[in-house]
Amino acid sequence: MFNYPQKFASSLKINLLSDSTNMDFQFSPDKATKTTKTVLIADEEPEVRDALSVAVRRWAQEEQRNLDTIMVENGQRAVDYIKQVKKQNSPPFLIILDLRMPNINGLETARLINKLCPEIPIIITASYDEIDEQLIQEADDFANQNSHIGFIVRTKSSPLLKVALEFEIRKLFSLQQEYEEENINLFFNLKGRLSNLLIKAF
Repeated sequence: MFNYPQKFASSLKINLLSDSTNMDFQFSPDKATKTTKTVLIADEEPEVRDALSVAVRRWAQEEQRNLDTIMVENGQRAVDYIKQVKKQNSPPFLIILDLRMPNINGLETARLINKLCPEIPIIITASYDEIDEQLIQEADDFANQNSHIGFIVRTKSSPLLKVALEFEIRKLFSLQQEYEEENINLFFNLKGRLSNLLIKAF
């Protein structure tokens, strides 16, 4: 088995759920309703997509969130989906990408989506038996450089996928909330300063 060096120690290691169910979702941006947020999952292996979907749904149920999962089998379809929903101004709540996918890998997919919609949190997942050390390093670096990007390495001996995803989702959205609160505070500070200037002017 390939052993990852210590430089990847910051990446959370997880394993797939064994009780994943078969869930078939159509590739259509119209699937999500106004009251439902979507999580886009891209992975070429159906069993991995199912496991990720189960994990997300369990987390959503515990958090009492109304979430739906849209599943696609490669990075290109993920990019196409984002282009479609961007036109409708209905981006997904979260995107989960497998690192190793045909045509364009998960890292390149994340980069393309990040250019289209830089506000969407993305989690890149890598299989425990991924042997491309350079690709893993690049994905890890990309996640470290962007606060709304997460990177997870799956292993057979780690906690359940739901637990790891929950950790990563909470981390990403707590950072996003802090950023939004900072912008709100900045707005009200500027508004207050402008009001004072107007009062002095008249």
